[in-house]
Amino acid sequence: MVTPRKVLLVGAGNIARTHAAALQETPGVSLYGVFDANLATAQALAHDFRIPHVFDSLEQAAASEADAVHVLTPPDLHLSTAMPFVNAGKTVLLEKPLGVSSAECVTLRDAASASGAVVGVNQNFVFNPAYVQLKQAIASGRLGRPRYLSYVFEVPLRQLTARQFSHWMFREPLNILLEQAVHPLSQVVDLAGEVREISVLSETPLEISPGVALHTACQASLLCEHMPAHLRFHVGSQFTVCRLTVVCDDGVAVADIFANQFHTLARTAYMEPIDVWLSARATARQIRQQGFAVLRDYVLAMARLKPRSDAFYLGMKSSIQAFYRDLAEHGKPRINLDFGASLVEVCEQIARGFKHLPKMAPAQCAAPAGTGNLVVLLGGTGFIGSYTTEALLKAGYRVRVMARGARNLQAVFSHPAVEVVRGDVKRRADLERAMMGADYVINLAHGGGGADFEAIRAAMVDTALQVAEVAHAAGARRLVHVGSIAGLYLGNAGEVVSDATPPDPQPQTRNDYAHAKALADAAVLDVQRRLGLPVVLLRPGLVTGAGTSPFHGGLGFFNNDQYCVGWNDGRNALPWVLVTDCATAIVGALTSEQAVGRAYNLVGDVRPSAREYLADVAQVTGRPLKFVPSSPVALWLVEMGKWLVKRVTGRRVPRPYLRDLRSRGIPAVFDCSAAKRDLGWSPVADAQVFRQMAVQVHAEEPVA
Repeated sequence: MVTPRKVLLVGAGNIARTHAAALQETPGVSLYGVFDANLATAQALAHDFRIPHVFDSLEQAAASEADAVHVLTPPDLHLSTAMPFVNAGKTVLLEKPLGVSSAECVTLRDAASASGAVVGVNQNFVFNPAYVQLKQAIASGRLGRPRYLSYVFEVPLRQLTARQFSHWMFREPLNILLEQAVHPLSQVVDLAGEVREISVLSETPLEISPGVALHTACQASLLCEHMPAHLRFHVGSQFTVCRLTVVCDDGVAVADIFANQFHTLARTAYMEPIDVWLSARATARQIRQQGFAVLRDYVLAMARLKPRSDAFYLGMKSSIQAFYRDLAEHGKPRINLDFGASLVEVCEQIARGFKHLPKMAPAQCAAPAGTGNLVVLLGGTGFIGSYTTEALLKAGYRVRVMARGARNLQAVFSHPAVEVVRGDVKRRADLERAMMGADYVINLAHGGGGADFEAIRAAMVDTALQVAEVAHAAGARRLVHVGSIAGLYLGNAGEVVSDATPPDPQPQTRNDYAHAKALADAAVLDVQRRLGLPVVLLRPGLVTGAGTSPFHGGLGFFNNDQYCVGWNDGRNALPWVLVTDCATAIVGALTSEQAVGRAYNLVGDVRPSAREYLADVAQVTGRPLKFVPSSPVALWLVEMGKWLVKRVTGRRVPRPYLRDLRSRGIPAVFDCSAAKRDLGWSPVADAQVFRQMAVQVHAEEPVA
């Protein structure tokens, strides 16, 4: 028997879990080890997939007995993390893109040539099931000679919607192409051949921070070795289209990559009217059959009667398995270093055709230079944080903002009275450095999520307590902790919820986020008694305004942006609060003597229902948005059905509770008179002003 290859994973993030799962289904390999800069993350991955070795350093990993290495770090770290293994002559599979520049690709090529290392690239779109069917149809010749390729790549972008502009893909104009466009380009190059000439029509970029452009859309015409091609590239779209069309002499082949569907358009032997009908019927039959297959496979996979079979996972698994199969049969992978390098070069050529931002005068913050007390704002670069920073500056404070991402920030963070430091609330040393000399501390950082409730609890509750401990040790005068109304039970219709209402007394019957929020709120309120640190807890309602998506989770859940399935019938008033009002309340909580040791709910005076709010958004955006009413009982029965299937098939998943779904609809009524009195708070009460600031801004913002 052949000894399995020992595979080492470098990087233990989300994509590493997909690699690990695929490797468990790959013949001839075994999971040997894992390395990540965050040791706890590496240990969690090793535990979940029974990986025997966890390495403390990259050097230790490079010196291990691993035969093959998967480099799964962020793209800007690919070169530095891959080189020790390439220099050691290991077999290396890098996640796309191969590098962040052609120069990096040359460095990798030279190193591999010198050491004899074999390098492949995980371009999973080349192994997408629908694409594979299209490629096979073209190769069979039944559609005639291929003449032209058209690709429409219109996809939403979560990081763009969430304004996470510190993400790597937003740092340079080229990066968005290396992160996103490399997917469709891999299929174009695989099918149409080497790109020999490119013409680019670039659309006007967005300015995501002062002087920083994000090119969300362009058209590229490519003259390739086997046929010409055209690519429409757009990230941040409202409707997802990822469709590859190849026009041949005797038919058309179409692959819908995300929907995992393939169909053809072809002729019959009959006269045109009959041919049109028969051809349409044949195409419809293909689409219907493949659509049903997607639904069938999903249901069977949920019931564990079939392995996971979604298009993303199948493409990833097939790519990884093809890499090892090619090694066994040919000694080298088909999707190799040269293939990956060619895609990086094409992305560079497209980026050179991007338009520049129009020259504009530098944005000026209206706030005067702060000379007052120092406020440390944790998690302050997000939606609420940017408005809070401006409100603090207007009040004369100096501000030190700590956040994990400190790139591509808004103009307010360039103010001379603002200091931005990088840090993570999970790291005590980062907190100690950030809070040195602080007069006040505001905690907007929720700590992050996790794979299960224990991880979420640790992220939210443990970090909240750690922030309080460090603030106390630093001598801060007050800690303002910003939580959420999610930590309250809000499911009793007409019940008045006041600032005196305690956190949910039955948090175990709520979803993991609400459960952890309730525990965090209770823990923070207990801090003053234990440590003597003055604490104020603020619980904002549904925060809205310019800079966030209008599709708020408080309305219901969105399977897509067009349809909102409500938590109930959508007729009850919802607890909205403008982000500007939220920021002024946070600033007011710093010095209010009456606020110490108390909790306040921040809900404005204008409270449209889910139906009213979504209808207003539809009107100002010109989109056919629909609210789909439901009932908590119906939603609960559906969730219980899913839960029972998963439990029967042996999966340990949290049980859904009707109580939680009732609370999500928020039929309770808020009384915020104490917050207005104690914080000197005056939220917007004019419905027209609210509409302008909460809804109309989405018509005025540039479309991504």
